Amino acid sequence: MVRDVVRMRDIRFEKGLFENWRTGKIMDELLCSYKGLPKGVNYMVIGDPGVGKTTIILDMLSDLSVNSGARVLFVSVEMNEIDLAIYVQRFPKFQNLDILFVEGDFEQDSSGNKTFDTVSEVLSQGWDVIAIDSFYELQGIVKEEENITLKKAESKLLSLMKQQCKGGNARNINSTFLTIQQVTKTGAFVGSNRLKHSITAMMELRLENPKNIYSDRYAVFTKHRRGDVGVRMYYDLSATGDVIYNEERFRNDQQFRRLQSDAANSIRNLADQFDLLFNNITTEKQ
Repeated sequence: MVRDVVRMRDIRFEKGLFENWRTGKIMDELLCSYKGLPKGVNYMVIGDPGVGKTTIILDMLSDLSVNSGARVLFVSVEMNEIDLAIYVQRFPKFQNLDILFVEGDFEQDSSGNKTFDTVSEVLSQGWDVIAIDSFYELQGIVKEEENITLKKAESKLLSLMKQQCKGGNARNINSTFLTIQQVTKTGAFVGSNRLKHSITAMMELRLENPKNIYSDRYAVFTKHRRGDVGVRMYYDLSATGDVIYNEERFRNDQQFRRLQSDAANSIRNLADQFDLLFNNITTEKQ
């Protein structure tokens, strides 16, 4: 659908739309240039096996709920009730989170609804932050139940998420998504180009040495419409489920990136000056 031509100065938003949700941790500075998790966006999270993707997301949901009063929802597609019960025994801080379990048996639930209808109904209640673990698994279930292609299943889910991001729910709020996505054996993103282009940001959770599960872990954005790319946030996973971020290394990496940027700008300026000088000399000779 093509919209009418507009000027940004004529578009009005509610002031609260730009008041971010805060975790209360240094991670807020990585999530957005004006700190915190923005409203009405879709952040996709990928990472190597063993980096703690689910723990990172659950920790963020818990912190957003406690620190900002956000109404959060975890859509669990990969782990069932038993899996998460054992998980919560290890990490009790997650026991109060609202969870929607999505069964992967490709059958209708007890109410006769298909998975997509159930997810749509729950999301329409209006949640501030919604985490999905994982998009690929949910896409596969929708594909099988609806007897459609993966591409069409992806389109249905993206349309639903877009609707929620724009406030199409009972509370008229701009929902934010934290969507875990699977990766290939080489660590590459699984998904279409459309999926890549539709998201607001791509956060990658990586091991400094992918061949060593005990090597340092870090989070880095490789796409970010609301913040910086390339800056690393190193972290550790505690026995309680809390994620401990290394602020000192984060500050050092920020400074290093700024120095890189300044050096690149200086080189470009010198190159421009050289080109101008060379062109002037050439003109004078002519």
